[in-house]
Amino acid sequence: MSSLTIALVTWNSEDEIAECLNTLFHETANISGLSLETVIVDNNSSDNTVKVIENFLRVTEQKIVFIKNKENLGFTKACNQAVHASTGDYIFILNPDTEIMEGSIRKLMDYLDEHDEAGVAAPQLLSRHGEIQYSCRTFPTYRDMFFEMTLLSTLFPKSEFFARWKMKYFDHNSTREVDQPMGAALLLKRKVLESVGGLDERFIMFYNDVDFCKRIKDAGFKIVFLHDARIKHIQGISVYKDRSGMIKIWNADCLKYFSKHNKSILLYPLLFVGLKVTGIIRIIRAKLLKV
Repeated sequence: MSSLTIALVTWNSEDEIAECLNTLFHETANISGLSLETVIVDNNSSDNTVKVIENFLRVTEQKIVFIKNKENLGFTKACNQAVHASTGDYIFILNPDTEIMEGSIRKLMDYLDEHDEAGVAAPQLLSRHGEIQYSCRTFPTYRDMFFEMTLLSTLFPKSEFFARWKMKYFDHNSTREVDQPMGAALLLKRKVLESVGGLDERFIMFYNDVDFCKRIKDAGFKIVFLHDARIKHIQGISVYKDRSGMIKIWNADCLKYFSKHNKSILLYPLLFVGLKVTGIIRIIRAKLLKV
């Protein structure tokens, strides 16, 4: 019998969490012989997220561990709380702004069962309206950051040279090995966690998944994107609740990643200055356009 832990972190997620749990438990109910547990960590939500989850607990027979933090510890620390509390052979790190589509979890688990070399499997992510989200990335380089900041990657989105990092040249409609799928939905084997440990808590919210996948690949595991396992993802819900703050955290986490994996005496200071300048522009734009 396979055992699976769903690891969920919530923060002001009252509009999304109920539908996420509904689709999750509907989907896993159809997997024969599955032993399921769900670990939810709430990061001191100020809306009705806790109440929604507690109401859900009253009407479900599913095994749910609910951890309520008294302060917002940031996504990475909260995710580690959920992962370290898990007992499953598989751990599915899942965002609350997701809806599971039929057969997706079974397909992800089957793939990892059948491929010993694979440590992580990620689904195709779809928007609310069913459009494919470009969710796969290569590990970023200084050149990639330069092309992003100068908008060359935007001008040439299908170029493998200018837009290598965000992989918009890949139609995301075929199964392939990748460097880093978006962390909104990642299924990993227990032995991966035992080999590389949890997320690096120096990353507050962003780049934790990039760093995590980098360590997984460096440990010799393959990471695979499965196009026929599909999950709806309402992208950016938490980010847009505090856009200016998230831009600052993104920039800080980006610098931490390059400092850890690719520190350059010449290029790192240039990246620092570039992120400061573009960060100010992005914050002003967000405030003016309210996005």
